[in-house]
Amino acid sequence: MTVYKSTFLSCDFDFDVSGKNYGSARLDYSDDLGVSRVFPIPIATISNGSGPTILLTAGNHGNEDEGQLILRRLIHELDPTDICGRIIILPALNYPAVRSNRRTSPLDNGNLNRSFPGDPENGPTPAIARFVVDQLLPLADAGIDFHSGGRAAKYVTTSFLCTCSDPEIYRKSFDLAEAFSAPYLYVVDGTKSKTGFDPVAHDRRVPFISNELGGGWIDREAVQIGYRGIQNVLKFLEIVPESEKKNDDRKDTIYLDAVNTGDVLYAPYEGIFEARVELGQRVEAGQTAGALYSLDEVARAPEVLKFAKSGVVCVKAISARVVHGSRLFVTAESVTAEEILGLSEV
Repeated sequence: MTVYKSTFLSCDFDFDVSGKNYGSARLDYSDDLGVSRVFPIPIATISNGSGPTILLTAGNHGNEDEGQLILRRLIHELDPTDICGRIIILPALNYPAVRSNRRTSPLDNGNLNRSFPGDPENGPTPAIARFVVDQLLPLADAGIDFHSGGRAAKYVTTSFLCTCSDPEIYRKSFDLAEAFSAPYLYVVDGTKSKTGFDPVAHDRRVPFISNELGGGWIDREAVQIGYRGIQNVLKFLEIVPESEKKNDDRKDTIYLDAVNTGDVLYAPYEGIFEARVELGQRVEAGQTAGALYSLDEVARAPEVLKFAKSGVVCVKAISARVVHGSRLFVTAESVTAEEILGLSEV
């Protein structure tokens, strides 16, 4: 057993015990009034025999429920005797944010997915990030972090792949996404920002992907795709035998290049937005995206907003009420798998 201890976080969970095990890391925090609280970050492991280790996390953003549901279901439905290897599961990684049903932590307003590689002495959210980097990633042969659009947006059901400077790790991460077999595979530039979970995992030479599974409300189809995707990855890594999980309804993946073709349409002012295209729809440059009505100036004619680039609508805002700078749509062009693999050379 390895005991982990920092100013804000401690953990004495034994990751090497066989079977199904439950515990937590302890996040200690005192507020401005001197009130101290302990936040337990739940941990479960399912382990049997020798084999690879996969790290599965959700609740990186606390109000994204789909991944939390998927991982809790996995904990209860997967029997240790069915696997050969180890599965480390943290279904509520940013537990204070999960507890308060917020995207960011109520303790320090920290966005965990912008806090890597973290700092054990610089507040609760950086401390969680550093615990992941120092304690969890060294144990992992692969990893997946589950996301969705939360309350703000709805995504196409997609694996989320960051480019990296290491062609071998990029290819292995691509293979994870292929095995997951979501309807879409969305690729972004992971070389420009080093504060996200995925780029830091890649820097530690851990093949790693995220995913975006719906948003706004629990999307049953997205949850089913996510749960089936985990089964596919466990099969791919040979943690679960082939006979334990068959996927006969796999569909062709649509590859989206946000590195070279991604575009975001923002609201130019506060108002009520009438969207005129749907999620997953292909749009052309110059096509109408919707009409924005001023919230305050009722005499002002609605402004027709148009897409600057052609592509597939990957993300759509949920609420019609928007403020200046609200993200209304994200688009990216569909490309081939070969073009996606070539992005490691960009």
